[in-house]
Amino acid sequence: MSDLCILHHDVTRLDPLRLPEPPVGVPVLNGKVLDISKRRLSGILLKEGDDWDGPVIVKTDLNHFGGPEFRYMSKSARFINKSRKRLAGLNWKLARFLPENDYPILKDMRSVPKWVWSRNDLIVERFLPERDGDLYCLRGWVFLGSENYGYRLYATDPLVKTGTMVRFDYLEEVPVELMEIRKEWQVDFGKFDYVLHDGKPVLLDINKTPTISGDRASPRVLKLAMAIKEFL
Repeated sequence: MSDLCILHHDVTRLDPLRLPEPPVGVPVLNGKVLDISKRRLSGILLKEGDDWDGPVIVKTDLNHFGGPEFRYMSKSARFINKSRKRLAGLNWKLARFLPENDYPILKDMRSVPKWVWSRNDLIVERFLPERDGDLYCLRGWVFLGSENYGYRLYATDPLVKTGTMVRFDYLEEVPVELMEIRKEWQVDFGKFDYVLHDGKPVLLDINKTPTISGDRASPRVLKLAMAIKEFL
């Protein structure tokens, strides 16, 4: 008999009716985390006509640019998507499709194309970057049970990624607000991406299937891994 079930499907939304029933009495790690769409988690979402004069960012509602869901599309749908992505690389507004692995940042809401507002697969957020001099920052909080660690990436690109990163450091403290969100969402294992803007945490993304880059045998990672015992 199993000691633990782990709900580890790399998609944004899970239909509970399509999930197998776990064995009676066996705990399910992340069993309550069925929808991590940005439309659900975002606290900086904008609607057409909102009173906001600052810069905005256009994103996919699905996690990771909708890449995981792309795998499950039909062959014809994947072909159409690839074609539109190529066109979007030249002019995303004309293609009516976001550039591949990119979220457009616009100077204000008036610059957002009309068609974006009517799309359920896209969202518009206030763009609230964290800055450190000329660099942009992105913070991460990785956790499993009671173990966790945080970090901050520094990059030259507003979309802070490991590919544009120039350095990083580890963080000792996690904002209380994020702990409360984790408790509310009942996330046992995952990663929160966030920034500090005007001293307040702004949650950008919840990842329930995070991966670890770098040294997988580092003390931080090993300590995190040992927390699985808390669920057994």
